[in-house]
Amino acid sequence: MNLVFLHPDLLVLPPLVAVAGWFLLRNTRFAVYSFTILDFWPAETINHTGRQKSKPDWPWVLILLGAVLATMALSSPRLQITGSKTTPPPEVALQAAGRSLPGNSQAVDLFIRAPKVNGTTDYTVTVTTPRQKLQQNVSANNLRSGMDISPVMAARRINVTLQQANRILARTVLQRLSGTKTIAAHFIGDPPSAFLRLFAALPDVTLHGKLPDRAIWIIHQPQFNPTSVHGFSNSTFVLLGDTPGPGLLPTAERAVTNPPSLSVVSHNSLMRAVHPKGVIVRKIMTAQRNSHWHTLIEFNGHAWLAERNDPATGQTWLWLAGQTNSTWTTWPDHASFVIFFANVIANLQKLPGPATQSDSWLPSALHASGTKHLLKPPAKTRSINLNIGLALLACALLITAACALAWRARTIRINAGI
Repeated sequence: MNLVFLHPDLLVLPPLVAVAGWFLLRNTRFAVYSFTILDFWPAETINHTGRQKSKPDWPWVLILLGAVLATMALSSPRLQITGSKTTPPPEVALQAAGRSLPGNSQAVDLFIRAPKVNGTTDYTVTVTTPRQKLQQNVSANNLRSGMDISPVMAARRINVTLQQANRILARTVLQRLSGTKTIAAHFIGDPPSAFLRLFAALPDVTLHGKLPDRAIWIIHQPQFNPTSVHGFSNSTFVLLGDTPGPGLLPTAERAVTNPPSLSVVSHNSLMRAVHPKGVIVRKIMTAQRNSHWHTLIEFNGHAWLAERNDPATGQTWLWLAGQTNSTWTTWPDHASFVIFFANVIANLQKLPGPATQSDSWLPSALHASGTKHLLKPPAKTRSINLNIGLALLACALLITAACALAWRARTIRINAGI
């Protein structure tokens, strides 16, 4: 609850009127008539002078109060009452990220997503940079699934705002992170959830990237033809279970009873800090391999993870003797799984040849999951004008004072006639 004044400059008048009126009131007393009480109480003649003690005349007090209230009404006071119960909009998380397009570092491919928007009402996405302003109406379905805005011309900062009915729901600021070597991740066959989680945690990997070099391929397809990816150099291919590779043919699936632990056979750059002790294997795939394949991790005398390098093409082939789900193994839930593929990504970044660089655009001073709901709607405010009430009260006081003075004048005339 707040008291505001439309004309606050006029608030100087009420105190001035009050001071001037009080000064005049001190000199305005009840009419005092000199008389003697000797004729009525002779015994009291010694103790009384025959003059009453004067005091303020109450009709003039009413006039003073009426004048003060009238001058207060001139400032147009208003009482604003803000509702205590407001319903905020649903929480909105705005996810935004981008990358510079190849060949033009000032052109950015922007990805925006708000997975928690509700309803079917359209939203407005505003992208602002020092060079341009883009505004686009987007449906709730498109926001939930994600949308691309390209190209956005920017040098260092991109402001992204999500609005609905002129109300800002979320906002984030993207800044350029230069010189990031990005590895593109591609899937042939159904994408295993274990690799989707893994690549989301590795900052240098982008899913389904358009970059031809420095890529990691996750392949789970029994009819896969290795020659179909012959032209992709500086890449790593991970074959799962029954997927064939160059010089490798999976033959049979075997269930495992009383499984022993995995053991590391080969120690190379990919096996740094990889200790798969405690990993459970429930099923395994056997395969026929030529001499170009080398076992990295062994399980009960069978290869669990094997590697093949092709220096001529710069390709690395990896074969995992199973699938990355709980019916086959618990390796994706083990720290060694993350360490191993982090080493794979690190080796891809160190390969010779032109570096695949793509400037990343990430939220400034925020984590990559985006910005939460920023602004709540203003609470409903009710405004009550007090100037009318003050004016009516001032009029009532002045009328009462006028009536009192008129009654006094009539009484004096009647007494005078007597």
